[in-house]
Amino acid sequence: MKTNKYLLFCISILAFNILISCSQHASRAIVGTWEIAHLKITMPSYKNSDSTQNIEVLGKDWETKMKVKNIQTTYAADGTYHSLHRNLQGKTTYDPAGRWQIIQDTIIIQDTIPKRITYKFRFKIKKNQIEYWGVEDFDLDGKVDDQYYSRQVKL
Repeated sequence: MKTNKYLLFCISILAFNILISCSQHASRAIVGTWEIAHLKITMPSYKNSDSTQNIEVLGKDWETKMKVKNIQTTYAADGTYHSLHRNLQGKTTYDPAGRWQIIQDTIIIQDTIPKRITYKFRFKIKKNQIEYWGVEDFDLDGKVDDQYYSRQVKL
C-alpha cells in the first residue's frame, strides 16, 4: 500500500514538473510581436438581439475589410504586453497594455490600460504561429457567449 502511495506521489511530481516545463517553454516561445493571420468571432444574440453577428477576416484582407492596419501584439519576457491598433495612415488609435501569464494551455491577458479587463484563451504554439480559442463578451451585451478564434503569426 505504501509503495502505491509513493508511486502516485512520484507520478504527481513528474506530471507537475512536465506542466511547469511546458508553460516555461510556451512563455519563451510567445515573447515577440504577433499579427493576426485569421480571425473569427461569432456573436449569438448580438447586442441582445435575436440575430447572430459573424466576423471573419484573413490577414491578407485585414486592411480592406477592417479599414485599419492589422493589430500587432507584443509580449515581453517580463510578463507585460501591449496591443497596437493603428489607422490606415499608421497613426495609433488604441494601445491597450497590461500583463500576461500562461497556466497550462491557457493564456491569461489582463489589460490594465486603459481599463482593467481580463481575457482567458486556450492556446497552442507551433513554430511561428499561435492559435487562440475562447468565449468572451465582445459585443458588450452582458453575456459571455461570443466564440473567439484567431491564428497569429510572429513577425
